[in-house]
Amino acid sequence: MGYANGQASYVNGESTSNRKQQPLFSFGLITDVQYADIPDGRSFLGVPRYYRHSILVLQRAVKEWNNHQRHNFVINFGDIVDGYCPKDQSLKTVKKIVHEFENFKGPVYHLIGNHCLYNLPRSQLLPLLRIQSDKGHGYYDFSPMPEYRFVVLGGYDISAIGWPKDHPRTLEALKFLQAKNPNEDKNSPMGLVGLERRFLMFNGGVGEEQMKWLDRVLEESTRLKQKVVVCCHLPLHPGASSKEALLWNYDEVMNLIHRYNCVKLCIAGHDHKGGYSIDSHGVHHKVLEAALECPPGTDAFGYADVYDDRISLHGTDRMKSVDMYFNPKADL
Repeated sequence: MGYANGQASYVNGESTSNRKQQPLFSFGLITDVQYADIPDGRSFLGVPRYYRHSILVLQRAVKEWNNHQRHNFVINFGDIVDGYCPKDQSLKTVKKIVHEFENFKGPVYHLIGNHCLYNLPRSQLLPLLRIQSDKGHGYYDFSPMPEYRFVVLGGYDISAIGWPKDHPRTLEALKFLQAKNPNEDKNSPMGLVGLERRFLMFNGGVGEEQMKWLDRVLEESTRLKQKVVVCCHLPLHPGASSKEALLWNYDEVMNLIHRYNCVKLCIAGHDHKGGYSIDSHGVHHKVLEAALECPPGTDAFGYADVYDDRISLHGTDRMKSVDMYFNPKADL
């Protein structure tokens, strides 16, 4: 695919004038390692899962990131340990995977996934992952340079997993699921139609307090003329994800995001097959392929080069590469 815009020609989505341009910064990424010292298994859809191999994928990723020598940081998009990990091994196993991440020579930012919460309570999990978040919510933001900000959402803010059984957020989530999903097994989408299939217990939602926080962050980013990358374990757009993997109130979150022009890209994990789309407002949505589903000898990790006009994801093996050019009209 090639076309001219009057200034530069484009080949396969890449500007020929940009080929030698250095990125502003770069970062590594991986998701859904879901390690456990147990025999291989399958998902509820029958997809093979390689529980012991996934730590090798992570080790190769860290080695590659370190060899690259210019990644400013790494983001882990959640689910570092699998729910089938024996509970008496949960703490030891989480520490083991965190240690592997800490072999990266730079900062590592973690997201909380549902499998993390199956293994440990937030009170233990957040300190291990070095997530400094008010009241155990797991959302935060950081700015690697003045022109960019990364917003990490807590997709299990309203959730039936991870909070104490009598916690208001647990009760709110259970009440919500009861109204939305008539099945006795709340992880079953049986009978749910279309986008309603996301109302499952292994998903969650962003609460009112976090929505207000997100609004303030996006308002400030707009004022500072920052480009924003939103990170969430749960996907935020049905065009990039299975319906069963979406954030419960993805539509509410995206309506807020679309009120601003600063968000350029939303990255997620959770839906292991991966996906990519551009929404009606020109925001890119990339769901990363899972490390857990790599057969021995294959990989799923990558890194992103960040420019002023685009973010280029360079994937390894199962993780697909994509050049994501920003909509110039959104900055007007």
